[in-house]
Amino acid sequence: MNEEKNPAVSEKELEAIGRFSRRKLSAEEVYTFPVVLCDNDLDRDNECFTDAALEKLAVLFCGKTGIFDHDPRGEKQTARIYRCAVETEDGRLNHRGEPYKALKGWAYMVRTAANADLILEIEGGIKKEVSVGCAVGKRVCSVCGADRTEEGCGHLAGKRYGGALCYTLLEDPTDAYEWSFVAVPAQPAAGVTKSRSPKRALYLTPERAIAEMERGELHLDAAAAYGLRKHIELLEKHSEEAGRYRETLCEQIRRRAMLAQPEMTPALLEKSMAALSVPELETLAALMKKQAARRFAPVVQTAPAKEPETDNRAFCI
Repeated sequence: MNEEKNPAVSEKELEAIGRFSRRKLSAEEVYTFPVVLCDNDLDRDNECFTDAALEKLAVLFCGKTGIFDHDPRGEKQTARIYRCAVETEDGRLNHRGEPYKALKGWAYMVRTAANADLILEIEGGIKKEVSVGCAVGKRVCSVCGADRTEEGCGHLAGKRYGGALCYTLLEDPTDAYEWSFVAVPAQPAAGVTKSRSPKRALYLTPERAIAEMERGELHLDAAAAYGLRKHIELLEKHSEEAGRYRETLCEQIRRRAMLAQPEMTPALLEKSMAALSVPELETLAALMKKQAARRFAPVVQTAPAKEPETDNRAFCI
């Protein structure tokens, strides 16, 4: 948020505000302030909006109301965005080494006795951090390009694969719900920026939902619950496939152990395999195969000696 003293509202700004008010407001009646809603940098959830997504959100957020902690009740409404634009910060790069861009909005409030304290808190930098509630059409894995909204890919945001950090690209926004004053936003650069509030989840990744459920701090909306259910179904499918593969490895080890380690009891073998991970079972299966091959190395059979030739021509008739 710009913490300078709120300047006089120009006639041009009043015209933009007038698109959302029932009558034309005077400069003395309104208080305006800028807010950084979101940007193209990596946030605390290992997600980031693409530049194209920011441009679309600039249209979607115009006219959207500001509330507190994503609480949708009408009495929580505090302000409304009347203008939005994507701005590039010269000399600053995001985590991908690309020019840093942020979605900036200009919001207004009607000056009343009831919100005088809020205006003072905004001016004083107390009410500063905000977050956005929106829906996106695609959540793309940075490692393999899979759309996480349609299918899982096995890559976990925040983990490194081949030295590269895995994160999620948020693309194709479909709706903007609101923006909220919060204590801790998901995007560190956002200020008076995408929610980290546990009160209500308008957009939530399965990984973040599970983490917040473990802390007992989660309230899901229908869209987030659907996404979490699809993620769990995919995990169950992968678990079933992994179970079948594990059993195949165990059966290979059982057969090879009978040849390589005949003195090992079946009970001991089963107990040993139960404690091993799939990669460890793969290593054990390969080891048993080598031991069995050494124990029963193939024997080269030589050809029988040739019988001495005899001259039987004397017996020919």
